[in-house]
Amino acid sequence: MTDDGAESRPIPKRFRRLKFNPLRDVLPIVAVLVGAFMAVRAAMWVSNGGEPLMIYVGSGLVIVGVAMFFINRWQAKRGL
Repeated sequence: MTDDGAESRPIPKRFRRLKFNPLRDVLPIVAVLVGAFMAVRAAMWVSNGGEPLMIYVGSGLVIVGVAMFFINRWQAKRGL
């Protein structure tokens, strides 16, 4: 006789949720904070005659961090 209980049926892939992963969940926030710090620090340095390269790098890191945060939330919702 077969067991037709809920435990015996596999969960469809679309209903599975991502498990907690500190790298996936925390690194976008760290990237935003570090990028903002780099951009602000470089802006102060540019006012003293420096080059604006680090402002662009910091701003890019902020943009990548924000994008990865939203992509991770979308993936968690979809169960990818």
